[in-house]
Amino acid sequence: MISVKVGFIGYGSMADLLTRQFLAHADIAPKDLIIYTRSENAKLQEIHELFPEITISKTSLEVFEQAEHTFVCVLPLGVLPVLLENKEALSSDKHVISIAAGVSVEDLKQVTTNAQYSKVIPSLTTSVGIGTSLVNHDMAVSATNQAWLNHALGTFSTVQEVAEENIDLASDLTSSSPGFIAAIFEQFVQAAVRKSSLTEPEVFQMISNSLAGTSKLLAEQGYTFDSLIKRVATKGGITAEGVELSQDKLPAFFDELLQRTEAKYDDHHAEIKEQLKELF
Repeated sequence: MISVKVGFIGYGSMADLLTRQFLAHADIAPKDLIIYTRSENAKLQEIHELFPEITISKTSLEVFEQAEHTFVCVLPLGVLPVLLENKEALSSDKHVISIAAGVSVEDLKQVTTNAQYSKVIPSLTTSVGIGTSLVNHDMAVSATNQAWLNHALGTFSTVQEVAEENIDLASDLTSSSPGFIAAIFEQFVQAAVRKSSLTEPEVFQMISNSLAGTSKLLAEQGYTFDSLIKRVATKGGITAEGVELSQDKLPAFFDELLQRTEAKYDDHHAEIKEQLKELF
């Protein structure tokens, strides 16, 4: 890839994840990274010790001015103020990428339509090279910038472009699902401990190995959920009993899960709309 300057404004967990994956897989050199955060933290100190060629900027304006692609990795209510503070630097050749939930590309364009805006929803699972990066590009984003972002993310994840109307639900399926899956199987662990003399570490090891193996079957041997169920659940058998219970009880659980997350996203969107009224 042609060398380009890549900026980060804000340096929390997801910015650190993206930085490390870009450096490891996307042919982005440390000297081409420029980072600004309001207060230095352990993650920033660690990455700078590992790669001293990374530029630590004193202002967010410097990042926007120097970088061709700038990832804005601040809390949702901090995104629009950051753009507004640096509006003068948001020229037509600048590619701004927000990772904030609840902040749409249309919201970003309220600051200025000069810049090119994309939205990315990363996932923790991409830190191990398996996972999906959700992307939404505004129509004004050039084909070159779209290709750069999709390629960079695609070196360590599956890139899926999603319409804004679906990105909240898609985030549940990618970014949030590791937490949901962990919560569900934590309850499985606790149920097994209550029912037996097995220790919690023993049960965790069994279930975590089963999860890892199931993932490999799905990823490497072409199974779907349905075909895997048919493979292991003999009619009238023990596994089939659990599958039947899951099919009876879980639809309502997942319907409510998506309803609750949708309501939380609606709250975020409403906060951003109120913020827009105050800012403009």
